[in-house]
Amino acid sequence: MWKFWIIGVLAVIVVGVAIAYALADRETMTAEEFRAGSGYETVALTTGVTAYKDMGPKDAAPLVIVHGATLGSVAYEAYYQPFLDAGYRVIAYDQYGRGFSDRPDAELSVELMRMQLLGLLDHLEIENAALYGVSFGGAVIARFAAAHPNRVTGLGFQVPLIESPRSGLLQLASLPLIKPLVGRMVLVPAIIDRGESFGVETEEQRRVVDHFKTQFEVQGTQRLLMSMLTGDAMSSRLDDHATIAAANIPTQFVYATDDPEISPTSVQAAISNYEAADVHTYTGGHFFSATKQDELAGKLSAFFKANGI
Repeated sequence: MWKFWIIGVLAVIVVGVAIAYALADRETMTAEEFRAGSGYETVALTTGVTAYKDMGPKDAAPLVIVHGATLGSVAYEAYYQPFLDAGYRVIAYDQYGRGFSDRPDAELSVELMRMQLLGLLDHLEIENAALYGVSFGGAVIARFAAAHPNRVTGLGFQVPLIESPRSGLLQLASLPLIKPLVGRMVLVPAIIDRGESFGVETEEQRRVVDHFKTQFEVQGTQRLLMSMLTGDAMSSRLDDHATIAAANIPTQFVYATDDPEISPTSVQAAISNYEAADVHTYTGGHFFSATKQDELAGKLSAFFKANGI
């Protein structure tokens, strides 16, 4: 008799989890619907549509802003005007799975991110460009620069992801049968909570957070984020930094010594490869830059100008 009770209880638990999983589904729109009216240009690359902005004179030195793991390009709009005022052609785009770009049926690997950036530069007929990567964007531009040093004039790394230790939760989420459940019920809510820590004090911050949260309503977002977090996208970029340093590409690092997300020790390990990197340290955690965009853009522009970029 007790066996039937156990089976019954397990059945109730399974049904309850299934109902909770279904009710927690946020994804109600397509990427095309989300980007409608966004003001972004689009290009259909090999793996999917990429949404981007191309600002400033087309004959100016190009500078590409590469966003982090979860906050799309909208979060970096405060950098546009300072870089434009410094005389650059500014390009910002959304990586696959985030913002206004597509959610393709593919693994969100660092190689896919490299190919997306390469495809965008080719589409814009940009032979070489300066790259500015923030957090996970730092990993993307490191992989790109190591693979295509002749396409890069200079690099700016802000709180760059160098290597990410796999937590027990992410290891659990790597299991195929559990990944969708952990993603929808645990990790996506945690990522949304983290994004809200960007700040909601100003109207601009509230707009960015609202955009950030709404992107999770796009079909395929959870699948691609889970692919990124549990795949090779978070793997070590130390070898890439050794390659970049050997290529003598002018490089600036800006990071927070009290960053709870990006290990300062890992950033210092990357910096140790360079003989003449321009390094600036701050305090204030991972989002220390929230009120310092003009200052940081000024430092990077000055560094690039000093190196003829």
